[in-house]
Amino acid sequence: MNEFELSHQVNEDLQILKTNIPGFDTLFSDGGIPKGNSVMIAGGPGTGKSLFCRQICYNLIQAGKPCMYVSFEENSDRIIRSMNAFGWDVQRYIDSGLLLIQKINPLDILRIKFGSLGGSGSAQELSYKIKPLVIPKDFHPEVIVVDSLSAIIAASTTKEKNYRVYLQQLFSFFEETDATSLLITETDPLPKRFSESGIEEFLADGIIVLYNIQMEEGRKNAIEVLKMRYAKHVKQIVELEITSQGLQIQADKQIHISF
Repeated sequence: MNEFELSHQVNEDLQILKTNIPGFDTLFSDGGIPKGNSVMIAGGPGTGKSLFCRQICYNLIQAGKPCMYVSFEENSDRIIRSMNAFGWDVQRYIDSGLLLIQKINPLDILRIKFGSLGGSGSAQELSYKIKPLVIPKDFHPEVIVVDSLSAIIAASTTKEKNYRVYLQQLFSFFEETDATSLLITETDPLPKRFSESGIEEFLADGIIVLYNIQMEEGRKNAIEVLKMRYAKHVKQIVELEITSQGLQIQADKQIHISF
């Protein structure tokens, strides 16, 4: 039996987001992620980061809870096809207004916010008056997914301070919405750092890391709750399976990684 370790004081009135991904919620003593947290979903290519977020969205919209999926890379058709591949009929939830998928060009969003990529002080001051994402009126998502933050920093590599200003405003924006936010970030296969600039790790309430590990018997997928404010959680890397129905976490199967 895994032991839970307390990293922050737990609020007895804390509300919990149950992901209903098999085995995942058992990694938390309260049975899920604290609602309203901003959580980085970090990992290397092919580890299941986007699938993890899409499965959470599908589970929630099935329960009548609205979700918003913001993509800076894939268009909505590709996202829908990827979800259909697991037997998730998402189109009817899009039609009913429970699932909103937005494709945004990261260069466009930086131009809108900063006027140009010049990063002048006046442009940065004006940027605080522009919301980093647009949520339709009367749409109150339970979860907002951003796929991915790596695309934003790739678009602003020449002016890193623009990215930092955007990130700070983005995290403040999520806090005001009361939504639980899942922010996908690309890392090395066995990461020692979990974001491009480091500011993401500081601003985020939680970090969930997904791995694709070369073992003697072949490659295995794994998952770790590295950090989660306001929650007791298992402090171990455990096995993750990608099945035809989506992700399944084997919470009782610990995996040891040599970094």
